[in-house]
Amino acid sequence: MRIPLRRGAGALTGLALAATGLTMVASTAMAAPAATPAIPRVAADVADVSAATFTWGISGYAQDGIFGPWVIKDLAGDATLLEGTVSDGDQTQYVVEPIPATSMSPSEPQDTPNVVQFAGGSGSADPETGAATLTWTGSYTVNAYPTTFGAPNEVYSDPALSIAEDGSGSLTMDVTIGEGQDMLGQPTPAVDLGRLTMMTFDAESGDRIGSDSFRYTPDYQGVEVEVASGSEQTRSCSTDDGATGWWGAWPQELVTAIPESVRPHFYSTGCAGKQDNKPPLPVDVDLGLASTVSVEQTDFLPSGSYEVTVEGSGFDPADATGTRPPLAGKAAGTYVVFGKFADEWRPSAGAPSSTRKSSSQRWAVLAEDMGTIGGAPAAVELTPEGTFSTTLTVDKTAIDEIATDEALVNYGFYTYPGSGAVNAAYETYTPVTFTKATPTLELVAPKVSFGESAQLGISVTAGAEAATGSVVVTQGETTLDTVELVDGTSVVTLGTLDAGSYPLTVTYSGDDLTAEGSASTTLAVAKAKTTTKPRLKRTPEPRKTGKAVVKVVSPHATVAGQAKVVIKKLGRKGTKVLKQKVTLRRGTAGLKVRRLASGRYQLKATYLSDANFKKSAKKIRFRV
Repeated sequence: MRIPLRRGAGALTGLALAATGLTMVASTAMAAPAATPAIPRVAADVADVSAATFTWGISGYAQDGIFGPWVIKDLAGDATLLEGTVSDGDQTQYVVEPIPATSMSPSEPQDTPNVVQFAGGSGSADPETGAATLTWTGSYTVNAYPTTFGAPNEVYSDPALSIAEDGSGSLTMDVTIGEGQDMLGQPTPAVDLGRLTMMTFDAESGDRIGSDSFRYTPDYQGVEVEVASGSEQTRSCSTDDGATGWWGAWPQELVTAIPESVRPHFYSTGCAGKQDNKPPLPVDVDLGLASTVSVEQTDFLPSGSYEVTVEGSGFDPADATGTRPPLAGKAAGTYVVFGKFADEWRPSAGAPSSTRKSSSQRWAVLAEDMGTIGGAPAAVELTPEGTFSTTLTVDKTAIDEIATDEALVNYGFYTYPGSGAVNAAYETYTPVTFTKATPTLELVAPKVSFGESAQLGISVTAGAEAATGSVVVTQGETTLDTVELVDGTSVVTLGTLDAGSYPLTVTYSGDDLTAEGSASTTLAVAKAKTTTKPRLKRTPEPRKTGKAVVKVVSPHATVAGQAKVVIKKLGRKGTKVLKQKVTLRRGTAGLKVRRLASGRYQLKATYLSDANFKKSAKKIRFRV
């Protein structure tokens, strides 16, 4: 867990490089004197460390240089790259505040940097003060420029950190510069610069960010360096118009050794702008000594009650001795709770009990002390090896009724020593989130024909529960209806629609327990079936004109459009004695049939269909 801390400035680059005659120079600077401390003495009361991590974002300029984020590549050994949102990654482990807190450029929302992390650090450290002597194995390569510039790769290897009790110290690395081109485009050979001081830290530079993890802010502001060649250091910057007034440098040893082509990344060559990105970003060190807790689930619905198994290790009974009853002077064990705590809750930091509220609690103690504190289920066994396993109840409603103070904002599983004992390494926080249920929307749009009333059936469930709230039915940008769900369902009547396809979207509003959601479907309205019914109202004769009537009917609507009538004399192949189109009025049309010679005839009436009605036809025979 990270707790609030003082943030310092930090970032890396300026710019001055040219290839084939092109020169670029960044502008910015800093101010505020800072001395370079000697290698500090580490505290005597230390623990052996074998799994420390070193996490660093290099500098603000490495995250937002002239050409965008630097390329960080070819990681080897115990070094890995954690990509931040500056490069469309998702790392949130290393988060820094923007200028003027650090050299990270501000953004909305605030970006996280690309981070180099070394694991498996070994050495010795005092988790109470942060004093440490640690080394890591591995390397990473950076390049601030596009490959067309031919800028040399910078390879940084095997960090070594030395920090005293007061937070002062230094960090060194082996540095190698690859082949490349200088600022005039001339080839430069690879060079091994050896081990260089990359950062120094003043007293009070460190902040505790966890039970055994620390953040150290490197020196930069006001640090003076002598530059043998290239741009001189700027040592005077104004705070006019809200400028930071920053100027400074990385350690002289590094600036002197780095080739001129990349040297401006490490000291102020101007004021403001990209110059404010040059200071190194803070260094995070986790000693890997803290107790650890694992839980089987950390995300829950806002409703209901859940039994969760919680297991812990590294809670050495000898490391926490009670100062008050019932376990005064004995191994005090650890409280294991589900609760809602304030940001500042740690007993080791002096936080009062009012910062900690729990709705489910167990006390892990040695087996012989379980009866002293009331026995199971309140007491669970803490083994001599420092492990425990227990079950806690997670119930958001229950803890919200207890934890009403606005300062109590963090839901989670917590551990901390019992019986008044104080040990920061026992203090762990495993966050819990309450996520509304994801709704399932089922849409049923039965196929209908023109003339029938169309309907849309809607069902919204959250898990096995029927959702409450409302739904909005839209077609494109047009809202068709808004209805309230009843037992999670609703039927929306859309009325009579022309034949065609209607894409529909249903948007669910959500409720206290269920998130918003949406689903889409397509309502199909088919053309209506028709039946064509021809008849002779008056049969034609050789001397008299007849009359034919065509009627077209549909089950659910009055037919419109045209029909074609064809009369043929049978026995005379292909002879048509009448071919005529008629327009239907209320589904009916009449037409005159001229005098016909004696014989047998066939009348065929065909409804020609339109946008909403299907084609149909019927034949009749008659004799003149």
